[in-house]
Amino acid sequence: MIIQELNLEIRKLLSKNLGLTNREAEIESRFILEHSLRVDHTYLIKNYGLSLETNKIKKIMNFVSDRISHKPLAYIFKEWKFYDMGLHINPNVLIPRQDTELLVDLIINQHNDQGKINILDLGTGSGAIGIALGNRFQNAKILLSDISLNATNIAKKNILRHKLKNISVIQSDWFSKIPKKQFEVIVSNPPYIDKSDVHLKDEGLLYEPQEALISKQEGYADIIEIIKISPKFLKPNGTLYIEHGYNQHKKVHQLFLDNNFIKIKQNEDLNGIIRATSGKIKI
Repeated sequence: MIIQELNLEIRKLLSKNLGLTNREAEIESRFILEHSLRVDHTYLIKNYGLSLETNKIKKIMNFVSDRISHKPLAYIFKEWKFYDMGLHINPNVLIPRQDTELLVDLIINQHNDQGKINILDLGTGSGAIGIALGNRFQNAKILLSDISLNATNIAKKNILRHKLKNISVIQSDWFSKIPKKQFEVIVSNPPYIDKSDVHLKDEGLLYEPQEALISKQEGYADIIEIIKISPKFLKPNGTLYIEHGYNQHKKVHQLFLDNNFIKIKQNEDLNGIIRATSGKIKI
């Protein structure tokens, strides 16, 4: 079977079993083929007429079978890209999403990437945010923290993968083991989904660690704790950046105000939805 025929077959299976649009099935089929064959998109296009050995076809179709069971591609591949950097991923950590790249963009746009600043990535998971920042801010000192030992182990693995010397990792329940008044930047993508949210019924989300998705108090408990306590850990004029849900921006803005933040900015994702809020502490 040639690559083009296999590609069409995979797309049909994904559309039929997962209800994907033609475009979505096309993208996922390409990801599966590129990952399985360890090639890039350009190679794939140029070699659509290439015949594949039986063992390679079997490997590819095993990936397809896993995907049809609704298992996310990142957990099937055991890796995913964030900010164009490959990361080791397993079901102990959330899959890094493109929406979260907004936090990295904001920090890069608002801080000198040659500056010797200290950055804290709270609830780091795979380390995606902190590692993307560590790669860009070569002179910064970056601390990644997570309550999950499994998550910190994955983050350490990803730091080694990218040979970054300016990042350290600590296991901590939010701020419990974090040094005070040390950071110019605190960034977090915390749990913010209410336990009754219908989105949690999505079969793909069932594979992800629920404790990294769900928060008490209608999804606000962890957001409240981070916004309330961050001023004790930020240096004068330091900034907090936090990701939140699509419908949480008004309350999050008020929480920033109530906790003495100034110069509050709310930022839209690619779909025009406010998904990130930042603010500086009042000196």
